[in-house]
Amino acid sequence: MSTTFTDNFEKVYGNLGNRGERVLGFAQKLLDSKLHPSGYEFDPDSPGLFLHDLCFVGVVSLVDPPRAAVPAAVARCRRAGIKVIMITGDHPTTAKAIARAVGIISPGVHTVDETLTSPIPIDDEAQAIAIHGSDLAEMKDYDIDSILLQYPEIIFARTSPTQKLRIVE
Repeated sequence: MSTTFTDNFEKVYGNLGNRGERVLGFAQKLLDSKLHPSGYEFDPDSPGLFLHDLCFVGVVSLVDPPRAAVPAAVARCRRAGIKVIMITGDHPTTAKAIARAVGIISPGVHTVDETLTSPIPIDDEAQAIAIHGSDLAEMKDYDIDSILLQYPEIIFARTSPTQKLRIVE
C-alpha cells in the first residue's frame, strides 16, 4: 500500500471513529483453483494463507449507540463518588468518542495522547487516559494501579477478555 493510500485510510477511519462508529475493513484474496479447488477444506488453525497478498476492498462503519440510560447512569455514579472506567474491545478512537458521548470523559477534558499530538498547544494537564491493550500487555500491576490513582477518567481500549479480567481484579 502506498503512503497516500494509508494516509487516506487513516483519515477516513479517524473521521468515522471520532463519531463513535465501529469500522470494519474488508479485503479479498483470489485463490488458485488448481491449489484450492471447489470443496477444498481449509485448516482454521493455519490462517497464514490469508494474511498475505490481500487486496483491500473497502470499509463499512456501524453505529452501535450506547443504551439511552447510560449517560444518566454514569452521571449518577459520578455524583455518588464512583469512578467510572471504560473497558472495551473497541479501537481507542471509537472508545474515546463513545466515552465522551456517555460522560465517562467530561466535556473539555483531553486525554494524554491528545495533549501530546495536538497541533495546537493544550494548556491543561490531561485528566483522562486511553490505554491500548497492546500497551496494557507490557504493564506491571503496579503500573495499572498508578494509572488508576493518577487519572480521574480512564479508558482501556482494544482489550482482550483476559486483560479485562486482569483490570477488574
